[in-house]
Parts: sequence; structure tokens; C-alpha cells
Amino acid sequence: MRSRKMAGIRRAILSLLLIGTWGLATSAAAQTESAANLSASTHSYAHLSLRGDSVENARSALSPEGGNSLPNLRIGGLSLGAAIRQALESHPGLRAAGHQVAAVATGIDQARAGFLPRVDFSEGVSRSDNPVYAFGSLLNQGRFTAADFAVDRLNHPDAITNWRTNLSGSLPLFMGGRTYLGYEQAQIGRQAAELGRGRLEQEVIFGVVRAYHAVLLAQEALGTVQTAVRTAEANLAAAEARYEAGIVVASDALAARVRLSRLQEESIAAANQVRLSQAALNEAMGLPLESPHRIRGQMELLPPTHDRLEGLAELARQHRPDYRQAALEEQRLEKEIAKAKGALLPTVHLMGNYEINNNRFAGDGQDNWSVGLLLNLNLFNGGGDRARIVEAQENYRRASALKERLGNAIGLEVHDAFLAHQTARQRVAVVRETVRHAEESLRIVKDRYEAGLTTIVELLDSETALTATRTNLIRALYEATVSEARLELSLGRLDRARF
Repeated sequence: MRSRKMAGIRRAILSLLLIGTWGLATSAAAQTESAANLSASTHSYAHLSLRGDSVENARSALSPEGGNSLPNLRIGGLSLGAAIRQALESHPGLRAAGHQVAAVATGIDQARAGFLPRVDFSEGVSRSDNPVYAFGSLLNQGRFTAADFAVDRLNHPDAITNWRTNLSGSLPLFMGGRTYLGYEQAQIGRQAAELGRGRLEQEVIFGVVRAYHAVLLAQEALGTVQTAVRTAEANLAAAEARYEAGIVVASDALAARVRLSRLQEESIAAANQVRLSQAALNEAMGLPLESPHRIRGQMELLPPTHDRLEGLAELARQHRPDYRQAALEEQRLEKEIAKAKGALLPTVHLMGNYEINNNRFAGDGQDNWSVGLLLNLNLFNGGGDRARIVEAQENYRRASALKERLGNAIGLEVHDAFLAHQTARQRVAVVRETVRHAEESLRIVKDRYEAGLTTIVELLDSETALTATRTNLIRALYEATVSEARLELSLGRLDRARF
């Protein structure tokens, strides 16, 4: 009766072990699927400093009904908000950061396990004729008899097989506070990883803003050159007609032809620059370089968001994820000091053990159990614990110094970005005035040329000057727009909440 009971207990333990292993595997698979679904979630963004597609058009271009397909982007035109949203969904760097956050978050579960009991199951078999082993195995199996006290059997026992089923457990009652401190450090680590991803997200947004406006810059530069080509073609036709009429010499027509050839070369280069900028935008969005899309809109200079430098450095230190990440690292290392000091304190564990010993896997046998407390106090380990305390203190001081250094660097970055933005805005005003002067100068020179009062060289020089100033205006608008985004990035405010 007792034999069947022991065998039943063993089978039950083995069954529970198998079920538990299957459950853990199923749970891990479910968590993996959940993490994949989370990383595939989508977000919505609005339009930033660009006249063109509306927010609703940008949302409909990537709506679930449209399947987030690239042809919808190409047909409806790609707005800045849609480009940023696509980048936040597709950029491999953000996916990598998301996996890192998920990996760091598992540290919380690992630290939490320190509060829970540990349970181990083992099943083993051994066979020996060692006298001590044979004597103990017979006792553990409950098969020891009076005949086993014979001296010859004690000294020269037969070989004995022992199947040992063991279930043991331990529960930490006191660990010097190290378990709780480790749990808090794991939580801080997850927050730091999330902040790291947040900073990378801001950098990705800035990259899209810069690449998007670079496409607009290239397109408008191409348009300016193409306009100049059409003007040069008209000038060439007029010069040839005036030469055939005997009004001008052949050098006028030749000069016009040289001017047209040079502009055609610039048009080819400008067209290739458009293609290159579009590929750069695709890379910033995390798409294949040859992905087709069309960008509509033009650059505009909106009112400044910050007109004073005072207070911006402190604002940046409040919002920058990397600075907050440095502050969290300082907190984590401060807890590491307390954790290292905890190694000087005793530890207490509650221990338990249950085992069954049989001479056959499902044969007769006997069970036994034990419960106890284990206190451990490290009296001396060569000064290793003291050295670890000093190491933790030095690491904490280093983190504090690095945070201070980062704060100063952020302040300098804000100063640089603010002054660069102010310079770019002032340059736009100057170049706009220059364009008006160049347009008026060309009008006057054209009237004088048609009246025969000047040469075609002066006319072509005026046209060249106007083309150059218009190109400078486009670049000045680009630099002003990008410098504003850079200022917001330096302040830590260029995040998804703005779109």
C-alpha cells in the first residue's frame, strides 16, 4: 500500500514538472507575440512649418483602410507629418531601441524573483557497494533489517541501487536589503532605457525634418534652374534673331549659347540632387532608398518660437531625455553603494527538503522531510566587500561629474542652436531684399538691352545674379527651418507630442 503511494507521489511530481515546463514555454511565446504587436503599433502626427498637405490628408495617406501602403503616399503626396509617422513606425534604430527596452524590462522580473522562494526538483539513480553508502541507502529506503548488522555484511555489502526523488526549496528572509535595492535599480534601468529610446526618437524626427526640407530645397533649386534655362533659351532665340537682322554681332548669340549650356549642366546636377535627397529621406524614414513618393509644399519662415536665450538652457535640462537618463544613472549608482554595504550584513534563509528513496524506480521505498533556518555571516573575505564599497562610491562620483559635464554641454548646444537660428532668420530677410534688388536690376538691364543701350553680357550677368540670389534665398529658408528644428532638438522638445 505504501509502495503504491510512494510511486504515485513520484509520478505526480514528474507530471507537475512537465506541465510547469510547458506552461513556461507557452508564456514566453505569448510574451514574444505581445512584444511584436506592441512594436508594430502606429502613431499619428501633424504638420510642421510647411504649407501643403493638411493634417487630415497626412492621416488618410497612412490610415489603416489604406493599409499604410506606399502607393497611397505617392498618389496623395507625402506631408511632413506622414513622413515622421512613417519613420517612427519603420526606422530600424527605433526598433532596436524598443527591443533594448524590452530586454532591460526583464531585469525587473529577474529582480522580483529574489523575493520569492526557489523550488528545485531532482531525480537521480546511483549504484555502489561502498559500505557507508549501502548502510545509508538501506536506512533511507526503509529496508534495513537486524541481519544487516552482521559484521561481514557491514564491511562487505552487496551493491545497492538507490533511486532518489528530491524536492527542495529555500526562501530568503533577510538579504541585507540587497534584493530590494536590486529591484529598485532594475526599475531605474527600465526608465533609463525608455528615456534613451525617447532621445533616439527625437533624433529620428529631426533627421526626417532635415531630409524632408532637403528634398524641398532640391526641388525648388531645380525649379529655379529650369526657369533660368527657359529664360536663356528665349535670350538665345532673341539674340540669333537680332544677329540675323544685323542689329548685334555674332558674339551676342555665342554668349547666349554658352550661358544656356552652362545652365543645362546645372539643371542635370540639380535633377540628380533631387533624386539623392529623396533617397536620403527614405533612409531617414527607414524605407528602401528607391521607394517612390511625391512631396508637395514649399518652405516658409514661420514666427519664431523662442525670441530670448535666457532660461533655455534650464528648460533643456528639464526636458532632455539624455540628461534625465544621466540623473537616473546617478540614482542607480547611489543605490549600488547601499547594495555593496549590504554585503556586510548577515543573510537568513528558510530551507525545506522532501525526498523519496527506492531500490527501483517505482518500487518500495521511504520518504523523509526536513525544515530549517540558515544564517550566514561573512566574517572575513580578504577585504573584497570593502573594496566593492569604495568602487561603488567612485562610480557614483564619476556619474555625478558626467552629469554635470552633460549639463554644461547641453547649455552650449542650446546657445549654438539659438544663435544659429537667429542668424538664419536674419539672413532670410537680407536675401529677400537682395532678390528684390536683383529682379529690379534685371528689369532695367533688359529694357536697356531691348533698346540697344547695353550689351548682352550685362544682361546675362544680371540674369546670373538673379538666379544666384534666388538660390541663396531657398537655401536660407532651408537653413532657417532646419535650425529651428535643431533648436527644438537641443531643448528636448522635438518629440511625437508636437506632431
